[in-house]
Amino acid sequence: MLRGLLILLFAGASALVTLPFLMSSLYIDQRGVTIPGHVYSKREDAIVQYSTWYRSCEVTFEYWGPEESGVSFLKVELPPDQYDSFTKGQQVQLHYLRRQDVPTLPLVQPLRAMGLLPKARLARQRVFSGFLMNVDRIGFPVMGALAGSVLLLIFWRVSRLPGFQWAVVACVLGVLTLVLISEFPLPTTRPSAGVRIASAKVKSAERIERLFSGSRTRGEIAAEPVKVVGAEFVPEGRSEAVLAVDLIDDSSLVVKPGDIVALEYESAAPRTAHLQRATRSFPRRNLAGIAVTFSIYVALLLGFLFGAHYLGRGWKRLLASRN
Repeated sequence: MLRGLLILLFAGASALVTLPFLMSSLYIDQRGVTIPGHVYSKREDAIVQYSTWYRSCEVTFEYWGPEESGVSFLKVELPPDQYDSFTKGQQVQLHYLRRQDVPTLPLVQPLRAMGLLPKARLARQRVFSGFLMNVDRIGFPVMGALAGSVLLLIFWRVSRLPGFQWAVVACVLGVLTLVLISEFPLPTTRPSAGVRIASAKVKSAERIERLFSGSRTRGEIAAEPVKVVGAEFVPEGRSEAVLAVDLIDDSSLVVKPGDIVALEYESAAPRTAHLQRATRSFPRRNLAGIAVTFSIYVALLLGFLFGAHYLGRGWKRLLASRN
């Protein structure tokens, strides 16, 4: 009884805090007024997080809210194609939620006064645009496998089919396998069509030293560490720089931020680029390292089991001889 009450109270408190953010975001789409703004700055980075990396394309918009005494800024994460459609100083349209149009919910007014609630959004975006960006970053196959596994297990349970426990194990192992595959560093796509050569300035050079690492696990040491190099250059026919990201063997090329490197890129998709003179054998070498580590673990486990078996037999013989 007490446990159920605590769960109910926790759920109610979570809804009370979350609802103002969700409803305010929805109201921007439904009741937001159109106001002008312009592109203040753009920033593109290669972010290394544990054993994976992702591209961050952030545009900052400057605007003057109708109820505000000064200028405000709105940072928006965009896909690369949308990011390229904006130029610094470009005029844009934003949707702004006025104070008189906010939802009448508890905590809305104090949270808005503290500047915590969303009140402006790029006109071409909607409330779930950021969510879709995060899903795309995680990977649609992984999210699809997770959703499909949940639906399959619900159907299995409702239909009362035999072997439900084995179905749970299979689904968990399948999703876990996809997650591990998605976190295994692989080379970026090699330029193949309309290849051009350019000089680029290294913006970042991060190392991935452990595979399958996370906030709660150290993962496995990579047999060949991976260097994630982000290099900025202005492609032919463009006026603004893009960030090419290449994953290379850490031992193949010594680069650091500020260095000038030569790279090959596709003219139609300049982010599809490879550094010249760099090697990319890390997938094969890391897979071989994982296979060796797995073999050692299996050998140790089998040795322990055989040792325990023969020790048990010896102990039983010793007891029998004393009797």
